[in-house]
Amino acid sequence: MDNSTHKTLYATHGWVGIISGILLFVVVFSGIPALFENEMEYWQSPSLTQLPKSQAFELDSVMQTAAKNDFIFEEIFISPADEIRSHHILWSYLKETDKYETLYLAAHNNEVITPGNSELAHILTELHTSLHLPSPYGSYIIGVAGLAMLLAIIAGIFIHTKWRKEFVMLREKRSWRLLLTDQHKLIGLWSLPFTFILAFTGTILGLLGLISPILAFAAFNGDVEKATQAILGPRAQITGEALPSYSLNALQAQYQKDNPNIQVDLIAISGLQKSATAQDKVAEQSSENPVLLSDSGGIIKFSGMHGTALNSLQATTYQLISGEQIHHANFFGNGPFQRIFAAVVPLHYVFYGGGWLKLFYALSALAVCGLIVSGNMLWLTRRGLNERHWLGRSTLGVCAGLVFATFSVLASSMWLQKSGAEQHQLEEGIFWGSWLLCIVSALIFPKGFAISHWLLRGSALLGVLTIVGDGVMNQRWPWNSEGWVLFIHLGLVLFSATLLLVDYLLPHKISQKKSTEKIATEELAKAA
Repeated sequence: MDNSTHKTLYATHGWVGIISGILLFVVVFSGIPALFENEMEYWQSPSLTQLPKSQAFELDSVMQTAAKNDFIFEEIFISPADEIRSHHILWSYLKETDKYETLYLAAHNNEVITPGNSELAHILTELHTSLHLPSPYGSYIIGVAGLAMLLAIIAGIFIHTKWRKEFVMLREKRSWRLLLTDQHKLIGLWSLPFTFILAFTGTILGLLGLISPILAFAAFNGDVEKATQAILGPRAQITGEALPSYSLNALQAQYQKDNPNIQVDLIAISGLQKSATAQDKVAEQSSENPVLLSDSGGIIKFSGMHGTALNSLQATTYQLISGEQIHHANFFGNGPFQRIFAAVVPLHYVFYGGGWLKLFYALSALAVCGLIVSGNMLWLTRRGLNERHWLGRSTLGVCAGLVFATFSVLASSMWLQKSGAEQHQLEEGIFWGSWLLCIVSALIFPKGFAISHWLLRGSALLGVLTIVGDGVMNQRWPWNSEGWVLFIHLGLVLFSATLLLVDYLLPHKISQKKSTEKIATEELAKAA
């Protein structure tokens, strides 16, 4: 590679990282709690963790309970109990109110249960998936950031020609600039496979709304609806004609017979309704179970994954009135494109491999966060700038502030469990308020390194207070917890210890002379 090309790639790597780095930190760090959304939702509701361990699921019984509680809508989604939780979740989106209606049922007896009022998991997950911006603009921004990350990775691969040496080089007793340089290269090289997967899958998921029409044009002559149906199956054609429904249990048994190694993750039912005629109502009153009817165009779709195979997503659609299979999508072994497409979501959110693989993803995401922050600090140091520069202040306020805000809302969520329906609003206020306070403090106060130490220590303390709050409010101390509750406690301890270690290793002050642009350029060329 000639010198001019090397310099161009080096400049591309640096500037792309600087322009998109802070946004990428927000996306990557918020992705850590997004990985554990179901686990956090389960942990946030003590009433759910006290249920007997059970994965029993009988679709007819579940829908009868839903009908008794008037939880019958044009389209209903069901997430059965799994290895994490012992309850079923039913929900439906109502266009009229732009809200979701949700019903929780205990898996062992299908009785209605009341979860906690915390929405902590959704607050953090929506930050990762949409930045809390209107759809689809938030997703598009994340997709563009993923593209920038891919570009920086590719440029970084070509500029690091001495990667064998850089894999193990860490000159911690030399200058601050050399330490940052070695740390940045070390983290970047070791986390390269994960970072590439994260950027690639995140780009596809973020820009899916833009990619879908292109794929539809290429494969289905521009027919997006036809492309969607080919992959996800047909949509219900509601006619208004109500007929007796086929046995839901029989449909469930048929799907499990056809797919013995697939665990049902999601069921979508469109067109199911309660009886409406006077004769049916009389029959319903004389029976314990309501009479369920189906629209003549109603459908039911079972979806699931193998759990150990990466891209084994399967979805089967049946007619509600006849039980006839009308669509089957199996991405396993159906060509390279469909295999790659089906692997995107499992790869990004770890829908395979179990909890230990999720932990590895979380630790790798932390490494990527360190890569981003060290890159920003290195950019400042090589130009003779300090933490008072706008980039230093922004990195401190947004990045360190997000860590502090996350731990603030984690701790407060435990202590706010007696606040009732207002808990969600209080959690949102604490999260956004503490993050904004950190950003303002970083912009106002000049001593950025001192603030960073206080934020690291404060976040670690809040992590411990989260565990204490869980013990005081719910009697779930680490020594009497089990399952995912214990796993989350240990994760908080590990994370808090990591923050204290960073606080110990991070210097309190960096003194250096300001360089001219010419000297900075020469240093960049030498480092290349």
